[in-house]
Amino acid sequence: MRKLVLIILLFSSVIHARSLDSLFEPLLKNIQLLPEYYLRFDISTFALHRDSFYKRQYLAEPHPYLEFCLLSYKNLVASVWKVDFQFGLGNVPDDNVFTVLSVDFGIIPSIEVRLREIDITCGLAHRCFHGIDRSEYPVAYHNKLYVSAASKNHRLNNFWQRLIEDSVTQWTSRLAWDFGAGYFLKEFFSVDQSVLNGHNPVIWEVASGIRYAFYRRRSWIVTARTDWSAGEFSRVGGFHVSGDGNICWKLSFGLETFFTRGKKGVSLYCIYHLDDLPASPNEPSFSLGHARFSRNGLAQIGLVFFN
Repeated sequence: MRKLVLIILLFSSVIHARSLDSLFEPLLKNIQLLPEYYLRFDISTFALHRDSFYKRQYLAEPHPYLEFCLLSYKNLVASVWKVDFQFGLGNVPDDNVFTVLSVDFGIIPSIEVRLREIDITCGLAHRCFHGIDRSEYPVAYHNKLYVSAASKNHRLNNFWQRLIEDSVTQWTSRLAWDFGAGYFLKEFFSVDQSVLNGHNPVIWEVASGIRYAFYRRRSWIVTARTDWSAGEFSRVGGFHVSGDGNICWKLSFGLETFFTRGKKGVSLYCIYHLDDLPASPNEPSFSLGHARFSRNGLAQIGLVFFN
């Protein structure tokens, strides 16, 4: 009798397992693991330094960037992760050029919904800014909840590839855009504020980027680009901008030239920066009153290598 019961239980478990397999098989068939990734390496230098602050802080900037899709369901919903490092190289007063002054790190896990015409993304952007000499600048960091919408070719890699494949160069291929809004977490249930945010007075921001290819001849493509953001910041701690309000902003615009064939490529760019960012009264004296991350009036020239 006991053997009969064991046989029945074993048989039922096998049948049940097969039924579960048949139930989850269509779901698993549509899930892809690591279906795509994007690599970029940006190396740039700066010009039009106005004073000693800019000459010291902005000499060159290597910027490696990795974006990968961890999981994708029917190429409709995807778990996308972005990781990047940005190294600030400067020229200190004793002429030690290419001195590493800062190392910035970002990691952004997100969920991307890929609709027919646009991509909608929501996620958490964590960034931390490490000055090598912390006696001058303390570590700054933030955690930003954000949502954004973008054209299907908003990634630089896809933008270039789509132009290569489009023989008639339609305007939908020429134009790439993204628009988003974010809120910087200052508190989250019982999580200590010092864990979520440090030396970042910004409360919320909106941001957008536009790229348009206005000239194409063979493998040469010239585009105009602009990126901007604006937001509200807290004046607690003495943070201030040039005016009396509590709105900060930054804007960059310029030209890019693509000059390689195939899916992998290189682009040369030149952009000009304007901004009015929160400055702290506790920043070092050599800053001459400028905000820590200000690039106001600087021109940036660089190369981007991408797959």
